[in-house]
Amino acid sequence: MVVAISNRQWKALGKATGLADRLAMIGPLMGVDMDDEGGRFQARDAISAVLAPWFAARTLAELEGAFAGTGVLWGPYRDFGQLVAEDARCSTANPLFREIDQPGVGSLLVPGSPLGFPGMGERTDHRPAPGLGQDTDAVLADLLGLPSAEIGRLHDAGIVA
Repeated sequence: MVVAISNRQWKALGKATGLADRLAMIGPLMGVDMDDEGGRFQARDAISAVLAPWFAARTLAELEGAFAGTGVLWGPYRDFGQLVAEDARCSTANPLFREIDQPGVGSLLVPGSPLGFPGMGERTDHRPAPGLGQDTDAVLADLLGLPSAEIGRLHDAGIVA
């Protein structure tokens, strides 16, 4: 997958592939502004036609080498299963992810917040989802201000779990 949303990314793609001159021809031929994201969107089929043979002639490793440090926004397409199985960035090697035990489900790889603050210690947002009804009483009492008798009546009537 390759994306060129900004002009910087667009120019980087043309330079890294050596196809900048051919890509520049598309705008005048189609009557679109290739320095504008909307123009590039209109010309996406023509852009793909120019780029496809270049990509087809290269291995993934060659693409990685060609795009390294260039500013091209790219990555190999993976479905979710492939992402988890093949990309270390989506594993416990990345501090964003941890394995947790979700009751009734088992072990799960879960993301935490990407935000961290100096002096706040280790992130603690990796935790199992609450069980059905686990927080009902607290929500009804603390957030809605219902008295315990009313909460009991809701439970007895089967309205809340």
